[in-house]
Amino acid sequence: MKQKWITIGLLSVLICLPLYQLVKALIGLNRTIVIAGGPEKGLYHPIALSLSNVVTRLGRKATVLTTAGSLENLKLVAEAKVDLALFQPGSRKNLKEFAPKLMEKEALKIDSAELGQVAFMANLYSQPLHIAVRNGSGIESLQDLKGKVVNLGPELSADYPMSRLLLRSLDMQPGENHRNMPYTELIDAFDRDEMDAAFITVGMQADVFETLARTGKVRFLSIPNNEALAAMELHLSPFKVPRGIYQFEGEAVPRADIQTVATGAHLITRSDVESGFVERITQEILKTPFQKENRLGELFEQGKPFASSRPFFPVHEGAKWVYEPNTRTFIEPALVDMWESMRSFFVSIVVAGFLGFQWYQKRKERTKETRLDHYIRGVIDIERQQMALDTEKKGNDMEKLQILQDQLTYLRQDCFKDFSGHQLQDEPGTDCFLELCASLSEKLNAKMTRVRLGGEIANLARAIEEKK
Repeated sequence: MKQKWITIGLLSVLICLPLYQLVKALIGLNRTIVIAGGPEKGLYHPIALSLSNVVTRLGRKATVLTTAGSLENLKLVAEAKVDLALFQPGSRKNLKEFAPKLMEKEALKIDSAELGQVAFMANLYSQPLHIAVRNGSGIESLQDLKGKVVNLGPELSADYPMSRLLLRSLDMQPGENHRNMPYTELIDAFDRDEMDAAFITVGMQADVFETLARTGKVRFLSIPNNEALAAMELHLSPFKVPRGIYQFEGEAVPRADIQTVATGAHLITRSDVESGFVERITQEILKTPFQKENRLGELFEQGKPFASSRPFFPVHEGAKWVYEPNTRTFIEPALVDMWESMRSFFVSIVVAGFLGFQWYQKRKERTKETRLDHYIRGVIDIERQQMALDTEKKGNDMEKLQILQDQLTYLRQDCFKDFSGHQLQDEPGTDCFLELCASLSEKLNAKMTRVRLGGEIANLARAIEEKK
């Protein structure tokens, strides 16, 4: 009984677990895609909204999650709480280097195994470091920032680690005059003359720059020796912000080209997101309508080389199919994803079916009368009949005994016809059957001998009586 329940339990696990995985996979194909955006007035959020429209056009539901920025986005992707997110490469590395205590906060902790699941999809645009200063603040160079009220950006955003990198290059440490305001509060602070400067690392298309330019209270500084700063950090490159890009009518903003450094804006996902879905999203990103809608000039001009440049995480398989078509399989990605979801289910069903069939066969053999049982029962029945002859004494015992002996012979012959020599050797009850046959045959022969001798003695006695 115990073995029976173990078998049933094993079959249940083999069937139910893969079935659960299959149902989960099928539900996953229709689930809502969650995209991590960024703060208001930044560029992450509108691009995330544009990506959600792309996902919708591909037949999937999508929603955009407002976040504090790059570092929060990375955590959300690593923990599988969102499917797509925009991330600034180097932000986590810089924060770990310059503010290790912040990494101990729960909002920034990421398990190393989960971090290893993050994958690169595309580089969308460059994010240059801007140093915005208020007119009348007395700041003419970077050295004048000392003692001024400077916004470093929220700690969960990519602005903060980049600001800390710049402070280190200027031999400065964060102090009581440094703030951690989001863009909406920063704009108001500049408008009220409560902020002297701000470090902003975001794409040039972001609303925050045009909004600051319209106030007429802000100008931008260049970074001296920007090429040297870029050479010290792998994720940075020298960058030029052209004159008048934020306001070209009237007084140009900026007034002259800004020499600075820039990092990328990477679209990231998890390695376990369906390859076919990632491939289609990457293809849409490389199309002109998406690039024009989001003013992604670098991506429009350079295409795949720019999109695949400087990946900070391993490239997702689906994205690699776009950048390196020779790595793509001949089977449709959707079929590959479906097979990956159903493979374990089918294998488990086959294994469960095989084990179930074996269990059924064994149970069937245990419950039904086997062929050897039939022959043994026949021998026992003949045994009972010969025993009954000892009590009946009807005078025709010799004929009956001969019939029983013939029946035993036929039964033994039928058994030998029904079983091969190999089966007789493997069948554990064969020896019992043969011993029963031999024993019963000896009994029948002995009885027939006694009956025959008894008859001859009776005939001899009658002959003697007649002579007298």
